[in-house]
Amino acid sequence: MKNEMWWTVVLAATAVLGTLATACMMPFVAVATVAAATLRRGQAVVAVTGAWAANQLLGFGLLGYPLDGHALGWGVALGAASLAMVPLVARIADGSALRLVLAFVTAFTGYELLLFGFALVAGGRETFTSAIVAALFANEATWFVVLAALQVIATRGAPRLFGLAPIVRLG
Repeated sequence: MKNEMWWTVVLAATAVLGTLATACMMPFVAVATVAAATLRRGQAVVAVTGAWAANQLLGFGLLGYPLDGHALGWGVALGAASLAMVPLVARIADGSALRLVLAFVTAFTGYELLLFGFALVAGGRETFTSAIVAALFANEATWFVVLAALQVIATRGAPRLFGLAPIVRLG
């Protein structure tokens, strides 16, 4: 339990720092995938919710997101779509690298489909061009690799603090 708390904090904090570096390209899918693959379901939900809430606070408080119904609705949709990926990833990921990558790709696809469904109702379909989705995928994939590597380094480098098993069996 204590080990999960530390990993939850590191996972959420790393993702939030990434938000500051990439403005509105928060790696929600990467966070959901790594959280679901490394934490119990309830703790994964806490990690994803914490990262989402911090992202929204930074966005509306520091980065100047507009305080209107459209922006707030999209914020809720991003959080809901992220949380929806947690049980999906948990069902797919089994500790093998192949299943973890499959879980990530499946989560990215599901997340984008949910958001596209929201865009059909709320507006914003223009943000689903192939170029934009490809850029989002590249950002998410980069963060997925960084967060997965960070988890392996943390569990191997500080097992007393992050005593959970590495995200991927390495041998």
